[in-house]
Amino acid sequence: MKIARVYGIDIKLRFSTLLIVGLVGFYASNFYASIVLGASLFDIILVGIINGVIILISILLHELAHSIVAQRYGLNVSEIELYLFGGASKIEEEPRTPKSEMIISVVGPLSSLLIGGSFLLTLFLIPFNIPSIIAVTLLYSGVSNISLGFFNLLPAFPVDGGRILRAFLWYRRNDIVSATKTASKIGSYFAYLLMGYGFLQILFFGFFNGFWLIIIGSYLNNMTKQSYIQVKNEVLLSHLNAKDMISMPRLEIPFEISINQAMKQYFMIYKKSYFPVVQGERIVGILHIDDIRKIPMNQRSEYIVGYAMKNISNFPSVYNEGTGKDVFKKMATMKSRPHIVVVKGYDDNYVLGFIGEDDLVFSLKFCQVNPEKC
Repeated sequence: MKIARVYGIDIKLRFSTLLIVGLVGFYASNFYASIVLGASLFDIILVGIINGVIILISILLHELAHSIVAQRYGLNVSEIELYLFGGASKIEEEPRTPKSEMIISVVGPLSSLLIGGSFLLTLFLIPFNIPSIIAVTLLYSGVSNISLGFFNLLPAFPVDGGRILRAFLWYRRNDIVSATKTASKIGSYFAYLLMGYGFLQILFFGFFNGFWLIIIGSYLNNMTKQSYIQVKNEVLLSHLNAKDMISMPRLEIPFEISINQAMKQYFMIYKKSYFPVVQGERIVGILHIDDIRKIPMNQRSEYIVGYAMKNISNFPSVYNEGTGKDVFKKMATMKSRPHIVVVKGYDDNYVLGFIGEDDLVFSLKFCQVNPEKC
């Protein structure tokens, strides 16, 4: 759900974010009730709501710090998404130098530490008595933000601290893949330690805290492996041109034939999941097997291909001299299937071909087998 747009960046909120807001609010309420004896139910609930909202804003500011600095280094940031485990800035490409990665990564934890320090400094420097609700909020939000900052400084890739470690290794080795591999291994070790600590928590202190640590550790471990694979694949594909990844030969379905004819004459014979659709001499769309599934069987003789296809403008595109890395990034951002990227010539109206998921997988396997050609 989109809630705002800041510096050209869409701010999106998943409903799972409400869980972390609720958890922070719950612990803040308990903390308030434990130190303010006889606190009213209204005050306890109010403290929970205030601290929950503050942590949400703090996470957003943390991610905005990453995003704004990334923009200053010429990187495109499409959105910031707030979700169960905090937030993520969707920077559409890897930083181009170790220095830029270091600075982009460090500003997030630094902002959390500054926010937390500001809350605590305000609490201790106010020269007069303040209401207990404000005092507890300043204390709890200060400690929460400082904890968030230090947690993000852990050298567990892809957490900010892991990215700082990768930037250092990248600078020393001049090899981003090698640096990412090492940082990812360390990230996995931290994830397993977190899960192990969670099991000990369940055994000796209580189920909920331990279970939460296990979930965070599992998520971190999964993200670590995915991030390494993504970087490795992007580097491999960056040496291929998009035109080299197009599957050949290209078969085209006429716009005006029926779905049944398309099934018999194309899908059943050539065993492909999609075909381009031509009207006259121009490619106007793509017909995928999933589009046909949506049409009742008794209507497929009446439907023509042109009414069932997806328009060519619905798919992302790259130019023929674009890299496989560009294709990979375009395909990764697609939220609905089929995942197909259109390859255009120098003229926007001329479609050279298409790259689907199978073509991308084959290109990756080719590069792994023939690294000297990629």
